Amino acid sequence: MEISVVIPVFNEAKQIEVTLLELEAYMKGLLASNDWEIIVVNDGSSDETLEVLNRLSQKKNWLRVVDLKARFGRGRALRAGFEESRGRLIVSLDADLSYAPNHIERMVDKMEKENADIVLASAYRKGGRVKNVPWPRLWVSRLGNKILAYMFSGQVTVLTCMVRAYRSEFIKRLDLNCNDKDIHLEILYKARLLGGKIVEVPADLCWRKERFFKGRSLNNIKRRSTASFKKTSSSHLFFALLNKPGLIFWVPGYFLLLVSISIFIVTAKIIFSDMAGGTSLYFALRNSMIQATPSWITMVISFILGIQFFTLGFLTNQNKSNYEEIYKTLHSIFAEVKKQG
Repeated sequence: MEISVVIPVFNEAKQIEVTLLELEAYMKGLLASNDWEIIVVNDGSSDETLEVLNRLSQKKNWLRVVDLKARFGRGRALRAGFEESRGRLIVSLDADLSYAPNHIERMVDKMEKENADIVLASAYRKGGRVKNVPWPRLWVSRLGNKILAYMFSGQVTVLTCMVRAYRSEFIKRLDLNCNDKDIHLEILYKARLLGGKIVEVPADLCWRKERFFKGRSLNNIKRRSTASFKKTSSSHLFFALLNKPGLIFWVPGYFLLLVSISIFIVTAKIIFSDMAGGTSLYFALRNSMIQATPSWITMVISFILGIQFFTLGFLTNQNKSNYEEIYKTLHSIFAEVKKQG
């Protein structure tokens, strides 16, 4: 099989059938009927999503339904979909098709041309577009992805989007553990450790609110979120810091050294000013210490703490390098054992 499309769902009873029929029409034009499948993973929906999926799967042989029985999160649903997929390539999509089906062909073509392991759909890359997304949500997304991109060495522009294409052999080799949205960062982090090639294609992001909420204003509809903003932000920050853990110590280290240097410069100017007035170096230093004792103490303590923070940052980065080497070694051993067994 050529392509497996994986779609995690939670309480999508009202729109999932429309989504799947639209995908069916697109995939029939893209590939032969026996060359693709759609795997929908029900993540513990409390509405009639599972009933709709089971009814549709009886009519459509390309549809496979995986029911997790309980609510675990997007990460667990994606992992289940990856495990069940039979395609040479795996494409993950949102249930609401905010990224239209034609992105499948864009990503697959990019993967073949670039010989990539992972292709990301990016609305923030040059050539990408965003439509109908409320500006507060868009602003937070853009800012968050810029920070994450910096922490991941600026290789990509979007790290949190689910719309991606994977080489099945590659993604199934990764030891994935996250259960929620942070799986997107876990995949990129571990893929980079193993030397996977990650590329992007410009994408068109369009919230289709007018399609599912006819007669209501777009401004009066709030898009449902599957996880709290705080939880998602904290987990994303954690994975970002895994890439540059030294920043935790280098930032305060720079600040403390800046304080120390600033105090030294001000104190030196005062001393040279006194010496220019005829005061000896000894008495100029003595007067500065007596008149500004807290400044000298602050300067020395700031300098010592700054050096200590820089040392901790270096050791933290060294531990990160050691962890990465251990991960790659264990992964190689596991892959070899699995191959022989």
